[in-house]
Amino acid sequence: MKKNNSGMITLEACISVLSFLMLMLFISGLFVVFMAQNLTAHVTLQTAQSLSLDAYSNEKITHSIENMDDADSLGKLIEAFVIRFFGEGGENKEYFVTTDDWYNDPAKIEEVVKKRFTGYLSGGDENRANSILSMLNVKGDLGDLDFSGSHVKDGTLYVVLSYELEYDFNIGDLGTIKVTQTACAKLWK
Repeated sequence: MKKNNSGMITLEACISVLSFLMLMLFISGLFVVFMAQNLTAHVTLQTAQSLSLDAYSNEKITHSIENMDDADSLGKLIEAFVIRFFGEGGENKEYFVTTDDWYNDPAKIEEVVKKRFTGYLSGGDENRANSILSMLNVKGDLGDLDFSGSHVKDGTLYVVLSYELEYDFNIGDLGTIKVTQTACAKLWK
């Protein structure tokens, strides 16, 4: 007796193509996870490096210039040159520059770090930052990023960022990935 196998090839093709597509979608989702971790790590490092310069800027340059009596002094001339050449940070300068001595007050560190992180992530545009985080599958928005572990210890700034990532293609409800990233920079004093 002869068996009819005419539908077997079609069935095998459907199963193998479906399995291949699911595998490719899962791998592309992992690429998004790695991209999100890489971008947030880069922005966290830029935040730490930028904030480490605030101590020097506030204590050495700004306070020195404020205490000078002569308006035509060399310090004023240098300040005017730097502002003219590099600018003042544009309309969102509060996301890149602060004259507050936040490094001496542990209660202010989280707020300053979050603001500087937003500056380097999106140029200070919070709506754009939320859009970028959404594109990277970060759970929640900018307000859900946790910088509470950030601190200054022995003259070194530690920026600690914690957040959750969701998979792009969530096979079988894999849940979320809890990510904690740390960057440190020695404060310039």
